Amino acid sequence: MDEFVKMHQNIIFESTLSSLKKNGFNAILANSREEAAEHIMEIAKDCSTVGIAGTHTVRALEVLPKLEKAGKEIFDHWKFKIGTPEEVECRRKQGRADLFLSSANALTMNGEIVNRDGCGNRINAMTFGARKVVVVVGKNKITPDLESAIARIEEVAAPIRAMSLNRKTPCVKSGYCMDCDSPERICRITSIIHKRPMLTDITVIIIPEDLGY
Repeated sequence: MDEFVKMHQNIIFESTLSSLKKNGFNAILANSREEAAEHIMEIAKDCSTVGIAGTHTVRALEVLPKLEKAGKEIFDHWKFKIGTPEEVECRRKQGRADLFLSSANALTMNGEIVNRDGCGNRINAMTFGARKVVVVVGKNKITPDLESAIARIEEVAAPIRAMSLNRKTPCVKSGYCMDCDSPERICRITSIIHKRPMLTDITVIIIPEDLGY
């Protein structure tokens, strides 16, 4: 990596980590996916149940098999057909787990965690319900401020996620949010976590590579 690119990247990481800590979050820079997985295993030591959001980022760490091997019960709604009673109940259990694993649609350099959901199980579990929360974020999801965070969701995260779910929404064709009225719209709830919720322990792990949508 070019030294000036690395210098610029480090400035962004240091500023974001500092802001997160100021806002009451635990904040860690992991040098690799493996290191991030090690942090999660350490945090999960005293946890019996683990919920996981619909996140490609966390799954890329290959930490779920390690958690299962350690005897943790995993609540993963991706194991069930969408909309079935089993899937819905799994989403509910995520919010009551000892540990909830997720990513974010955007993370601002001011230390704000920004998400836009369809069902709200991720937002619910992240803000109140799960005892501990770990949010894993690749460098591609860090934005300067809230305005750019929302723009990232509407121009990158949401259209790609809709494509991955095979949704018939306008953004799948246009490549950016059209603020549609489609019954298949996945953007229904926006959450901005400005400060750590009073009763939830949240750790944000930043990884210096592009991960997820």
